[in-house]
Amino acid sequence: VITLTHQEFIRRLSLHILPKGFVRIRHYGILASSLKRKVRELVEQQIGKATIPERPPLKHRVCYTCGKGQLVTLIIFDARGPPPLELLPHLTLI
Repeated sequence: VITLTHQEFIRRLSLHILPKGFVRIRHYGILASSLKRKVRELVEQQIGKATIPERPPLKHRVCYTCGKGQLVTLIIFDARGPPPLELLPHLTLI
């Protein structure tokens, strides 16, 4: 435990901020692709194997009102957003 002044804390924190245009290396050390297979067994022996709890199934296709009906995808928009309504004559607006 260490006590720092406000200025010293900000100075140490700012050392971790990269200048504009620099890219952070996310996987370095034991997580590097070249070392992952070699070190994985050793790490699992030392800290134990990670267990991921099982998740309940997704309900994104179940009706959010009644909880029983199935939702059907009518159209998928691209990155630009929905097309003009003139190009979608088969859809009716409510």
